Amino acid sequence: MVSIQTLNNQERIELHQEIGRGGEAKIYRTNKVGFLAKIYDNSISREKVNKLKVMLKSSPQNLSSDDRIAIAWPKDLLIDSDNQCCGFIMPEIKKSLPIINAYNPRKRKENFPKFTWYKLHQIALIFASIIQYLHAQKYVIGDLKPDNLLVNEQGFVSIIDTDSFQVFDSDTGKTYLCPVTSGEYTAPEDLGEVVQNVARSELQDRFALTVIIWLLLFAYHPFSGQWIGEGNPPNINKLIQEGNWIYGINSQLRPGKLSMPLEILHFQLQQCFYQCFDDGHNNPNNRPSAEDWVKALDEAIKNLGLCSTEAAHYYAKSYGKCYWCERKQKIGSDIFVPQGSPAILWLIKVGWFKRENFKRKDVKI
Repeated sequence: MVSIQTLNNQERIELHQEIGRGGEAKIYRTNKVGFLAKIYDNSISREKVNKLKVMLKSSPQNLSSDDRIAIAWPKDLLIDSDNQCCGFIMPEIKKSLPIINAYNPRKRKENFPKFTWYKLHQIALIFASIIQYLHAQKYVIGDLKPDNLLVNEQGFVSIIDTDSFQVFDSDTGKTYLCPVTSGEYTAPEDLGEVVQNVARSELQDRFALTVIIWLLLFAYHPFSGQWIGEGNPPNINKLIQEGNWIYGINSQLRPGKLSMPLEILHFQLQQCFYQCFDDGHNNPNNRPSAEDWVKALDEAIKNLGLCSTEAAHYYAKSYGKCYWCERKQKIGSDIFVPQGSPAILWLIKVGWFKRENFKRKDVKI
């Protein structure tokens, strides 16, 4: 058992079970209830230490209640026996899974079977609200991707790996850059760049934000589909660079057999996607902000209706019918777990399904 201490409070911290690891560090449970430790594999540069200290002094107000933590922000540095910084402690996000378990149909059925399309809209709204708050505080996430987002069974979203954020020190005027990026969520203007040397803005975050909202609502990447151009289909990064998304203007990518029509969404959501992937391709300022997404999602949620046939189906009333029933009939599968019709659920609730209601003299039950 390794024992270290916090910098500010000089509190002894014991590292227990390793629960995760990334490219540069490992995550451990600790003896401090409600906190994890992130321990870097190699010695930390002075630049990284300074960045963490800036994060400690400019910690955002956490959007949390009870045991729900929205932002896993560093709480204190950890010092080893040589008095060198080796990592930091942060809040533990309990009873949560990576957000892919919400938007991937197979994983959703295994881990969050009660999640409906209504719930996925709500999750997107919570996610956009967190990004809106961080952008208002002048933070740039930089490496915004599903791996760094967790969700619990109530649909509450948490963002982790915050030490990779781009951070501005208002006292010195120095910007500490985000040193990493993830191709499928990187804005076209940043693909191919050496991101360690590039100061990013919320305009780049807006691209990743939009892609992740698309994933929540459609389950697949907007830059994946049927290639109709010449030669072999380019990889997804090349498609992003060239603006080839499945509903793009003059795009050489078309919806595949299992793709969902954009029209199933509320028109304000449709507009946001067009603004990001078409209008914002060459002009990042045209991409919808997190605030724009919050407003659009709020309106879209108000427009959702409950299917009269299947209680697990919610659909945009602007579309005029339940798309999920339509899809189930067409392809023979349902990406939401059937839960019975609203009428049947009501009968169960009022106790109609009792033994005496089905009892027959000639049948024993």
